[in-house]
Amino acid sequence: MAFVFVGCGDDSSSTSAPPPVPASSAIQQDPTSSSGALPDAGTNPVSSPDAVDPTSSAIAPPANGTFTFATTPGTLALTADEDGFYDMGDVYKAVPQTSKIAFVIRHSKREKKNTGTESKLTPIGIQMAQTLGTKLASEEAFYYSSTDFLRTRETCKNIAIGRGEGEVEVVTWDGIDGGYFLTVPSDTLDALVSTRGGNPRYIAQYAYGVPYTNETVAAIIPSYFYDLFERGNQFVNEVIVANMPNWKRVSVLVSHDMLVMPLIVFVSNRTINLRIYEAPNHWVNYLSGIAVIVDEAGAVTVLPVRGDEVGWMIPRDEVDETVQ
Repeated sequence: MAFVFVGCGDDSSSTSAPPPVPASSAIQQDPTSSSGALPDAGTNPVSSPDAVDPTSSAIAPPANGTFTFATTPGTLALTADEDGFYDMGDVYKAVPQTSKIAFVIRHSKREKKNTGTESKLTPIGIQMAQTLGTKLASEEAFYYSSTDFLRTRETCKNIAIGRGEGEVEVVTWDGIDGGYFLTVPSDTLDALVSTRGGNPRYIAQYAYGVPYTNETVAAIIPSYFYDLFERGNQFVNEVIVANMPNWKRVSVLVSHDMLVMPLIVFVSNRTINLRIYEAPNHWVNYLSGIAVIVDEAGAVTVLPVRGDEVGWMIPRDEVDETVQ
């Protein structure tokens, strides 16, 4: 079973196109890892019978975790922008009706300086999500899931409004929370880096394999993260593809930057610039993420995607904070 991985925004500017990615670079998933295992079907809300689309054909998960990076999205008529992202509306329109799609994206623009669970979307954030919905408009109903945060649920609901779906059920699922790439609870990372540059900088250095200059952090933080490529592959294989038979043909899963940023870096084989630790301080934009596409033969294509005009942002006064 083949995997093809193809390689942000309130204040933004363009960057040059990413360099070509060698098509021979392959990584093998760790078959012994159980850290990304899903909850039992009886307790996993995504696997509940109510979430199953009875009209869709089930797609079996890939037989192994080997994938190859590529620079083009297979046979899909798609072109990446100069930063390496694919527009979500273009992806939706280009993918055949016989294929399934799962979009895993960051929430829309939230209230400033508030990362708590009750942080709401701003009026601009509401409009951004609804505008994305218009790009995805069609007669078919989508499946929506999010973390247990007000801003992620609101993002799903406003995308649905933009699509013309009206009121929809948003399934709460912790399986897509921001701590997936961490071996420790996120507050453990917060405590270590809060006075040394903030989460985004250290998450970015982890994702790009850049050494930490702070001696205290360098001595501790590597053990806080899983291997980017093994864990990213596990997320696509076990968290997304394995659950897609339980969802509708198109799914929208809304999470946070701590999950989405490493996923984009993984999918693009580190060619997309989200290096907040160096000028021009790019970070993952609201509504950016990845698309996981499974065709009727079971082949998996994964693309970095954006729901806004660009896939990255410059947080400016949020550079040294947990952006989420």
